[in-house]
Amino acid sequence: MNFSAHKFALGLFGSVLVVWLLVMVILVRHAALPAEASGTMLVVFEPRISEIEAVHIIAEAQGKIVKQTGVGFAWLVQDDAPGLAGRLRANGALGAYRELPIPIEMAGCLAVIDAKVASAIN
Repeated sequence: MNFSAHKFALGLFGSVLVVWLLVMVILVRHAALPAEASGTMLVVFEPRISEIEAVHIIAEAQGKIVKQTGVGFAWLVQDDAPGLAGRLRANGALGAYRELPIPIEMAGCLAVIDAKVASAIN
C-alpha cells in the first residue's frame, strides 16, 4: 500500500467512529426518562463522583438503592413517587434510564458525553 491508501483508511475509520459516536449519543439522549418518571431506573452520575456522593444524591432525591452496577457511577434506583428522575437530575445525576439498547458501561460514558455536549450548547 502507498501513503495515500493509508490516509484514506485512517480517514474512513475516523469518519465511521464519529458517525457511530453521534448515533450512540442520540440513542442515549432519547432513552432518558422524563422528569416525572418513577419506578426502577438506571441512574448515571459523573464518573469522578464517589460512591458516598452518589448515595447522598440518591437519598436527597428520596430514591431507594436497588444495587450498584459494575461501574461506580451507575446505580439502579427505585421509588414509586412521581418525579424521581427529575429529583435525581436536580440533585446532580446526569440522567435516568429504563432500558438501553447498549451495555450499561457504554451508556454511562455516552451519558457523560451527552451531558457535556448539552452544557456546551446551553
